[in-house]
Amino acid sequence: MNKKKILIFGGSGFLGSHVADELSSQGHKVTIIDNKQSQWVTSNQTFLQADITKPKTYESILKKNEVVFNFAAISDIETANEMPIKTVETNVLSLVKLLDLCKKYKIQKFVQASTIYVSGDHGGFYKSSKLSAETYLKEYNRILGLRYCILRYGTLYGPRSDLTNGLHVIIKKSLEKKKIIYSGSPDSMRDYIHVLDAARISVKAIDKEFENKTIIISGPESYKITDILKIISEITGIKKISFIKKDKTKLFSHYLRSPYSMEKTTDFSLKYSDNFNLDIGQGLSNLIQEIKTQYRIK
Repeated sequence: MNKKKILIFGGSGFLGSHVADELSSQGHKVTIIDNKQSQWVTSNQTFLQADITKPKTYESILKKNEVVFNFAAISDIETANEMPIKTVETNVLSLVKLLDLCKKYKIQKFVQASTIYVSGDHGGFYKSSKLSAETYLKEYNRILGLRYCILRYGTLYGPRSDLTNGLHVIIKKSLEKKKIIYSGSPDSMRDYIHVLDAARISVKAIDKEFENKTIIISGPESYKITDILKIISEITGIKKISFIKKDKTKLFSHYLRSPYSMEKTTDFSLKYSDNFNLDIGQGLSNLIQEIKTQYRIK
């Protein structure tokens, strides 16, 4: 494999940090850009604290690289709904400025983190911003020739997650309150994918095979939220499981089942999977232990 100089925006975060590690493990020269210091930067990675909304803080580094991954975004749905203008500034306007510099400095490929929410009616302003970002990226390819790969992620879980991650919140509250509470419908289903599996698949975006393609990265099967909560109950020994109705203001932001809508699809997308996926029971067990340690919960 030809080793690349790769720049990762948002590389301090949950998914971005794992993708950075996977790329480094394959011998690529990785530079992480984020507006917060990375807790996980390794000795063979370079870190620059900069803001994607301020191109002058990173332009001199950008032009030295060949491939750009972009994970920098307002990605929490409720936060995006509360701050629609800032969401556009971060998720759309900053992206366009970045794309312009990538074209200027002849970046070989741009990899954009997106979401399966773009295929449905849910997701609020977060969905709107990600769909707009995808559109701009495709037009930069069509009009200006910038090569790309779009990665639409399903429901991620695993190490390095935080309070913006659904399973992280459920587990933390369950351990603290000694009862498992889910805010939403017991009929909810998710295609959970462990973040390490997602990262391993994500790095394939630099391959020629995935040039100018949209790839869906989600779990190999759908899980009922009731089954996930039962696994958490078995691991933790917490027997009580209860459901509460979601706040009406948030009711239409989150999907009940995977939001694929063939009627609204304007281009071809491919769901990518392989034969190796981390077992969800083991993945949840590891996450529970990590959360106990992180928050010092006995």
